[in-house]
Amino acid sequence: MQLSRSAQMLWAAGCAELVALLIVLLVRRRWKAFPVFAGWIGFQVLREVLLYCVYRYGSSTAYAATYWSAVVIDLGMQIAIVFELAASVLKPTGTWIRDARKMFLVLAAVGTLVAAAAAYGVNPVMPSTLDNWIEKGLLFAAMLNAQLFLAMALASTRLGLAWRHHVMGIATGWTLWAVVGLFVEAASSYFGANWHGLVLDQIRIIVYQAATIYWAVNLWLPEPQRRTLSPDMQSYLSGLQHHLKPGVQGVSNLDRRD
Repeated sequence: MQLSRSAQMLWAAGCAELVALLIVLLVRRRWKAFPVFAGWIGFQVLREVLLYCVYRYGSSTAYAATYWSAVVIDLGMQIAIVFELAASVLKPTGTWIRDARKMFLVLAAVGTLVAAAAAYGVNPVMPSTLDNWIEKGLLFAAMLNAQLFLAMALASTRLGLAWRHHVMGIATGWTLWAVVGLFVEAASSYFGANWHGLVLDQIRIIVYQAATIYWAVNLWLPEPQRRTLSPDMQSYLSGLQHHLKPGVQGVSNLDRRD
């Protein structure tokens, strides 16, 4: 197995960025708010180190087995992250907002069915049947990731729920990465792996690295405090309440007489 110099540089840079993000999650204690996301980043670091060691000292068969095993674990953790973000948005006080869970699960189920139907219906331009099914699986994973995130966004928007700063930061990077990943898999399925496959893969890697840097900066910064009323506004509202109180009591007394 041979990697180009540019690919090796991207690999090394990606691993360094993941380590930096993991340090931020641990030092700033963001892992307490996002334990699944922090675990996923830790898994990414471990995977990169393991794949590099297998690449340098193992065989092509061992590398393929390690790579695809990591892909399955990675997909499961990505789905768990979407549900973790959904819980943070749809459970702002620790309990589910009314109708939030039902709406999210219904939208997620519909999105999963759409992703499965679309992935099954495509006919990837691949050299073998196994490669076709692998590409179908990758396309399904990319679509499922985007669909679940869309379900969370629609549910929160429909219910008028605000997103906290760090949740929004993770979601922004996640959206960009998911959309680019979906585009890359769709292009590979339609045009085949040889259609600028290396360039598309490097674009996806660069976007993922950009998202990693964005996450590190966003999670290092403190969570902005929610806006509160200024002292002047509090004084104004207090005075307004004081002036309106006699009128409200008078109206209440008239209602009682009637």
